[in-house]
Amino acid sequence: MESESFSTPRLMLRELTLEDAASLLPIWSDIRVTRYMKIERLTTEEEAQQLIQLLKSQIKAGQSSRYAIILKDTHTIIGTCGFESFQPEHQSATISYELGKHYWGKGYASEALWEIIEDGFQRRRIHRIEARIEPENDRSIHALHKLGFMHEGRLRGALKKGDKFVDQLIFSILAEEFESSLR
Repeated sequence: MESESFSTPRLMLRELTLEDAASLLPIWSDIRVTRYMKIERLTTEEEAQQLIQLLKSQIKAGQSSRYAIILKDTHTIIGTCGFESFQPEHQSATISYELGKHYWGKGYASEALWEIIEDGFQRRRIHRIEARIEPENDRSIHALHKLGFMHEGRLRGALKKGDKFVDQLIFSILAEEFESSLR
C-alpha cells in the first residue's frame, strides 16, 4: 500500500513511523497536551513506540488514519492528526488531533485538519466528519469553528479518564457544507 502524505503552505503531513517516537514523546508526555487526549501521559520513548505501533495496527486494519504534523521550514514534528475511527456503514468518521504546547494559537491545527477533512470528503467519500472535544478545550473548539464545524450538543459522562467520567461536546461538518465553503 502506498504511503499517504499531504502538504500545506507551512506543513507536511505524513504517516507515523516508529522513528517518530523520540519527537512525539515531549508532546505526549506534556500534561497540558494529554489532559484532553484519550491516553495517559507517557513517560518513556518505549511507551511512545508502543502507542505508534497501536496506531499503525489500527491503520493497517482500516480502522483509522494518523499523520505526523511537520513544520516544513524546520522539519520539526509538532503533533499528529487523523481519523480516529471510520464508520463505513454510515460514511462517517471522527477526527482527532494534538499539537505540542509551543505550537498552539498559530493556526497549525486548522491548516493540518483542512487537508485531512478534504481528503475525507473527496477521496474517501465520507458524508459526515465529527469531533468530540472536552468542554474546557477552548483552542480546539475555536479550530473546529474556523473549519466550519457545527456544535451539536453535549454528551454527558461520555468518556472515562482515569477514575472519572467527563463530558464531551460533539461537533460535525457534512460533505455539502464543506463543499459550499470551497466556493
